[in-house]
Amino acid sequence: MNNLPSQFTLSRKPTQYLKQGMSHCGMYSLKAILSAYGKDVKNHPTEYHTNWIGKHLFSFAVGKRYYEKIFKSCGLEAQGGTAKNLSADEKIMLLKTLLSKDNPVMILIGNGYIRSCAYNPIFGQIIAHWITLWGYDNEKKLFYVYDSALSKKCWDSSLPMGNTTRTYKEILRDWNFGDKPWHFLSWNISHEPYFYIKVEEQMSF
Repeated sequence: MNNLPSQFTLSRKPTQYLKQGMSHCGMYSLKAILSAYGKDVKNHPTEYHTNWIGKHLFSFAVGKRYYEKIFKSCGLEAQGGTAKNLSADEKIMLLKTLLSKDNPVMILIGNGYIRSCAYNPIFGQIIAHWITLWGYDNEKKLFYVYDSALSKKCWDSSLPMGNTTRTYKEILRDWNFGDKPWHFLSWNISHEPYFYIKVEEQMSF
């Protein structure tokens, strides 16, 4: 039995939800988190890239700890991990536990919503994508999500946080990106299934 609240949304939220182009989902997610902590100092998400290709051409996230290092350089603690050895219930519990500490979570998924409000299972198995979680509702069994690639016609402005929701089942379906042989093509990001980055304020002494 757990002591988590049945519903929870973070006390801080992004200053705005931006719509990305064809790439840079990781930087849009990163910028949203930084803005929620009052640490966003760039005009455009791509300015947070630490390499020329990422800044000027396309998303180029070199190394498994790429985003964690950028978070830390901006004054936030960030640590990546994988939930691949947990059961389905334990995976959901992990995300809720991290969120209940009033910190957002960034997760790597397969993006089946890139061209439509309806899920496309083919895209969901071939397109890697970062989204951020900002709360949950255990009664409705859903997470509050900011998805920068989602078409604006699919955004839900009535939500207390984020621009859309995903059910627990949908998160589990999408979060396993990295477990198929062809996922190695997303070589510039971690291709471990159920990968996440937890973010929090740095400890001050």
